[in-house]
Amino acid sequence: MYCRKCGAKMSDTARFCDSCGEEVKKVRQRSDTQKYEERKIEDAKQSKSKKSKHEKALEELKNPYVIPALGTAILAFGLAIFPWPISWRIGTSLWMRILILCVALLSDYHCTKSRQVNNLYNIQYHYRVQPRMVTIATVLATFTTAVSLFALINM
Repeated sequence: MYCRKCGAKMSDTARFCDSCGEEVKKVRQRSDTQKYEERKIEDAKQSKSKKSKHEKALEELKNPYVIPALGTAILAFGLAIFPWPISWRIGTSLWMRILILCVALLSDYHCTKSRQVNNLYNIQYHYRVQPRMVTIATVLATFTTAVSLFALINM
């Protein structure tokens, strides 16, 4: 082994050069095959961490419009089919039909936004959040809107 600074010959176990006092720095030489194997192992570790990050991102995805869409659809449907007592005189009144139509239209809006968010998640992550709930809310809201419009027109 030789000193990097002055070139003097040294023993293999020396920590400092005997002639100039320079600290011995041992350089680990690796072949291309060793470098390739180390890089391959490092890439495998990174891909595992990326997969777990992607899976965590999918678990954290939430569609904020699903619950309002389903809630307003159930509310509008409940208002439309609820057997109002005749003594209340609100079951067939104009303002009640308008209220049911407004709630049904609000539900349609939330269903549309919910489908848009699901489509966005599908494009970005190839994942949909609660697609059955969105479909149920959409069918219920559309049916309630059609029935309330029919009831409003045929007064």
